Amino acid sequence: MAYKKLGYLLLMLIFGLSACMPQLQDPLGEPDSLDDILDGLPALPPGTFIDEAYRRLALTSPEAVTDVGLAGIYHTRNDRLDSYALEELLLTQALESALLEMAQSYDRAGLSSEVDFNLRLLIWILEDRVAQHPYQWHGFLLFNRKGFLTDQYLHLQMVSHPFRNRADVEDMLSRLSAIGTQVDQIASYLQIQNERGVRLPYELYSAVMTEMGAHRWKVGIKTPFVRVLAVRLQSLDSLSHEERQAYYEEGGRIAEKSIIPAFERLMAVLYSLSDATGTAISAASQPEGAAYYQSCLNHFTTLNLSAEEIHTLGLEAVAQLQAETRQAAVAMGLAEGLPLQEIFRQATVSRNYALGLDILVTLRALLMEAESQVDTVVARRFEDDLSLVPVFEGGFYAPAALDGSRRAVFYAGFTGREAHFDMPSRVYHETYPGSHLQFSVAQAADLPTFRKALRVPVFDQGWAHYAESLAWEMGLFEEDPQANLGRLQQALIRASQLVVDTGIHADGWTSEKAARYLVDAAGMDRSEANELVLLHIAQPGFGVSAGLGALTIRGMREAAADALGPDFDLAAFHTLLLSGGSLPLPFLEERVQDFISARD
Repeated sequence: MAYKKLGYLLLMLIFGLSACMPQLQDPLGEPDSLDDILDGLPALPPGTFIDEAYRRLALTSPEAVTDVGLAGIYHTRNDRLDSYALEELLLTQALESALLEMAQSYDRAGLSSEVDFNLRLLIWILEDRVAQHPYQWHGFLLFNRKGFLTDQYLHLQMVSHPFRNRADVEDMLSRLSAIGTQVDQIASYLQIQNERGVRLPYELYSAVMTEMGAHRWKVGIKTPFVRVLAVRLQSLDSLSHEERQAYYEEGGRIAEKSIIPAFERLMAVLYSLSDATGTAISAASQPEGAAYYQSCLNHFTTLNLSAEEIHTLGLEAVAQLQAETRQAAVAMGLAEGLPLQEIFRQATVSRNYALGLDILVTLRALLMEAESQVDTVVARRFEDDLSLVPVFEGGFYAPAALDGSRRAVFYAGFTGREAHFDMPSRVYHETYPGSHLQFSVAQAADLPTFRKALRVPVFDQGWAHYAESLAWEMGLFEEDPQANLGRLQQALIRASQLVVDTGIHADGWTSEKAARYLVDAAGMDRSEANELVLLHIAQPGFGVSAGLGALTIRGMREAAADALGPDFDLAAFHTLLLSGGSLPLPFLEERVQDFISARD
């Protein structure tokens, strides 16, 4: 899982790689008022309003600005963290509501189709955010898809934060200085959350306490944050040895005086909340839980599907994929009737493992082969700038920053051993024809900044998962039946997540039942199943994004092919999907219908 890999990124720079919360205030001043933030917006024409409203909305999350790469475009710095202070949370909600009212007030008659589309998209984004306002205390801030809280900071430092010059170093030190304040805000959030009747599931609480207990460091320079700073400083040739040492020592002082005491205070708050944890793990068990879970599903799917509908879709997809898997296993020479876990075990061990640097060589070869054939499935109009960066444990991707401050990177393992069984699927998912292709096409498209900046999980994750089956259609698995079984297992896991997420949060499944389902239905190892269940508990709804997104994209493709018959052009269809940026599925469907009408 991605969050487990972050701890291994400390070596990457040796090889030469150099949900929004408000943060609108000056670092030394008072937060801007709502009137100040909205100043000048009502007088803007619709097209200008869309871009400017999104800019002001984006600036409420400095961490998201860095993740996407908007600092250079919006003329700001990468020197702040998101704020979880109550007054600023309320300010952001007021901003979202006010922007929604303004956007809805425009007369759309006479607007160009492009401006009308973008205005409706902005309204959708704001409506989605406003719909989540009643559940502001339901979030679990200490664990998400990037990992535990320490992992989240490390991801920002190692993957997202640009590191090109002294200004970037100073911005990172500024962020290190802000960690203590943010951790204190999170501690206060947890206390308010408890006062509002939201109970931390004990399983999550226990996992967080175990993880944080392992990081109760005694010396500032030995914290992982400062070790990352040291490694990144070594990659910056423009600094003298004395400058590197001074920055390193400053990081140690910040850790000792601010970060470590704040984590100690957070631990004290968590200890005080131990008796308030609950055994229930479902979102439905929280106050207004059923409505909260439905809002999560609406947000992560961009559709209005019920938990029951998603659960049924998942069961149907699992059954179909299980049959396909067993058929592929028999064709490979495995015995009939084997449990799925045994099928995948035999497929894994039937080929040698890649060891050490051979892993990197294999991954590079897979990437180059996929890249050489991608023009058969999309009209590519961008210059490739993908870096393959060796790390201890790899297999994940970070897109290029929109402002050019960070290159696109596929983090590839080069030590230990990796099974050939699942290496191809990982490469195709993350690079070609998956995430790298998706983001590269969108960044090269003629789109306004806000369209390029959007990140819609059901589209992003859905396309990457769809790309695995697309790679199979491209013939990339043709001579590797074991790897094709690896692809099918990944598909089974994504389909099973539709069942597990809704099972936990709508049907009251226990974590034991959910993990057992993943083992039986998708052939997962029990330890990996347990980790995945923990993520489903922490982030209700997110786990359905990949499976549902891939199913929907596949359905749109089949509908277009049926409507156009011999005139259907697969490469043109994929180009249409990707060149519009990351979109909610109803907006994607609208573009597909326009594609069909234009060719019918």
